[in-house]
Amino acid sequence: MRKKKSQMEVMGLAIVVILLALSMIFVVRFVVLKKPAEFKKAFTQTELASNMLNTFLKTTSEDCNGLSMTELLQDCARGPTITCVSGTFSSCQYVTNTASSIFSDTLDSWNVDYSFTVYQELSPSTLVIERGTACRGAKKSKTFVMPTTPGNPLIIKLDICG
Repeated sequence: MRKKKSQMEVMGLAIVVILLALSMIFVVRFVVLKKPAEFKKAFTQTELASNMLNTFLKTTSEDCNGLSMTELLQDCARGPTITCVSGTFSSCQYVTNTASSIFSDTLDSWNVDYSFTVYQELSPSTLVIERGTACRGAKKSKTFVMPTTPGNPLIIKLDICG
């Protein structure tokens, strides 16, 4: 009788182990391997756009008297008067080249689709800078408005496609 009782206890333990294994499989399947939530992706894209623009606008130039991209963009919008790299580039050319370099080293190398545009509010067809390709479908954007000439601010916009 004692032998049958111990066999039943072992059977009970085996069933418990099997149930634990099955529950772990369900946990791994439905919790660990779950796709990330869409709100997280949207938040990440918005933050990426915001951080990229903040960083770009605060970047200072090495070859342009240490001026920031904000100052160079303002000069470009007013009519370029600042020359950079020993007088070879106007502020517009310098900012365009710097934007191309920064975005190709970051977003392009990360395979992130984006559209970066800089234009004046009253004449949006006159682009100061255009980089990337226009987003088709969903996108997350960050826009900065920069004062230049009275009544015609500069619009700096970065769309992260998604």
